[in-house]
Amino acid sequence: MKHLSSTTLTLLIFLLLLTSVADAIGKNRIISLVPSQTELIFHLGLGEQIVGVSDYCNYPEEARNIPRVGAMELNIERIMSLRPTLLVDVNSMHKKYAMLFSQLGLNYINFTISRLEQLPQMAEELTKIIGEPAKGHEFATEWRQKTESLSLKPNSNKPKVYFEIWDTPMQAAGHNSYIGDMIQAAGGENIFNDTIDFPVVNTEAILSANPDAIIIAYPLPELVSIKNRPGWKNLRAVKSNQIYAMNQDLLIRPGPRNLEALKQLKEIFGNIKPGNRNGK
Repeated sequence: MKHLSSTTLTLLIFLLLLTSVADAIGKNRIISLVPSQTELIFHLGLGEQIVGVSDYCNYPEEARNIPRVGAMELNIERIMSLRPTLLVDVNSMHKKYAMLFSQLGLNYINFTISRLEQLPQMAEELTKIIGEPAKGHEFATEWRQKTESLSLKPNSNKPKVYFEIWDTPMQAAGHNSYIGDMIQAAGGENIFNDTIDFPVVNTEAILSANPDAIIIAYPLPELVSIKNRPGWKNLRAVKSNQIYAMNQDLLIRPGPRNLEALKQLKEIFGNIKPGNRNGK
């Protein structure tokens, strides 16, 4: 990060004083550094407390009209000008700024989400910090009820699923990830049981596993490009045309819209007749 000039530092100190005043009167001024937090805060009915969002925040529609503070690289002067009382992050996406935030007296909190069950816990913790614990408890209760109602009972005849989150290099959603949890809850069997959340994988492993369904969770102009990969024409998923491109925002962002993703996955898997269990 660049060193701050004396003029900029003076400005930041002045803005910091304004931030302290806002904090003293108990008014939340939240900057969401990631889209998932923006979606969650709006879903909780607290969107009016957000004064800044990341460049990637595009949902709900109201979020598009909120001042932008950058993407992976943040505009610190813009952040300070918004006089935030709280900056919210997920999975340490902006961890490199943590020390600077501390030096500037900014309240930066980060939540780690690696499993689906952690989402309602995050909502409860966040709303406690914001001062609206009832909203977090309501969300968590409803979330757990809905995920339980959508989840299928364990069975031995699950379709084998390859879930691709990127293609160069090929990267999958592992079993021990929140997406892996959704696959399992929706009635699928992840072909990758890696302890790594999102492992980089190779064609040989996919051909060997021979999935019944392929889920693509990133923008792809044509699904035919999947079928045309070397050796993939013999995969069960390709032969039966069980290749699906899903809205990546519903899946990749750990947030309230994961429930919609779970519904879609359940519908997809419910229409697939699994192959035999030896992977052939």
